[in-house]
Amino acid sequence: MCPMPALQLQHDPEQEALDWFTRLRQPGCDAALRQAFGDWYEHPLNAQAYARLEAYCQQLQAPAPRPRPRVVALRRSRLGLVLGLAFLLLLSVLAFLYWPMLQRLSCELHTESGERRSVRLADGSTLHLDSASAMNVDLRGRTRLLHLVQGQVAIDVMLDGRAMEVQVDDTRIQVFGTRLQLARYHDHDELVVLAGKAMVLQGGDQRLVNAGERVTFSASRINATEKADGKTIDAWRGGLIQASNMPLTQVLERLAAYQGQRVWLLNEQAAYRRVSGTFDLNQPAQSLERLAGDQQLSLFSVSGQWLIVR
Repeated sequence: MCPMPALQLQHDPEQEALDWFTRLRQPGCDAALRQAFGDWYEHPLNAQAYARLEAYCQQLQAPAPRPRPRVVALRRSRLGLVLGLAFLLLLSVLAFLYWPMLQRLSCELHTESGERRSVRLADGSTLHLDSASAMNVDLRGRTRLLHLVQGQVAIDVMLDGRAMEVQVDDTRIQVFGTRLQLARYHDHDELVVLAGKAMVLQGGDQRLVNAGERVTFSASRINATEKADGKTIDAWRGGLIQASNMPLTQVLERLAAYQGQRVWLLNEQAAYRRVSGTFDLNQPAQSLERLAGDQQLSLFSVSGQWLIVR
């Protein structure tokens, strides 16, 4: 391409800068053209015009600023947060209410609320399950393993030369006898040995329980052994609670569990009371009404799941 022709009579740096800007970006720009541009650029007015044109072009090529997002209305944000928290709360309540039932159904052996059942195992031992109870059983190894997940069970052990061990959460019970009973409550667990012996093991702690003794334990400790009344403790198998100076809350929980309910005790003083008497497990509603009348308590059933006591 030939060099730029001689300057015209009217000198227009802006127009010439535009011409040079266009020609320099076309294919075939050679050294002679760049030399001619250099000669033209030496003039101060030309250099200023070209600099302004380059700055303008750079502005055109710069990315356009992103539009600012519209601010979501604060009311909508708060409504979404409230709805989200309400949904999570609902899920938590449903999980709390139905988790025990789902846990029971996942176990190998279980009973429904109000149901008592006896099961004979392959080794000849017999399990007597109370209402809303659940167990897993593994008899394949040298040590027969039982796991009480929920509720209460009486075990008649058949001796076959192998050891037997019962698991209650992280507590292990080595069985050296033929008859024992285990129960789980909301704040503790209980072992009663009716014949033979049993060793309760929890971490580095252990407690030997002889026939006619009972022991309570929790996740953190094993309490001292006490004398047990076998007739009173075993009465549930005949459909009765034989309470002898028993905590009121424990009687309420047992009767409510036969109706598939949990107890919510609002009367703080009642939590320290103890009761004695006979209560019919086959008619838990009537037994609860009689107990509430004797103790001057009010009972309120909520959704068939809760029994509020005040």
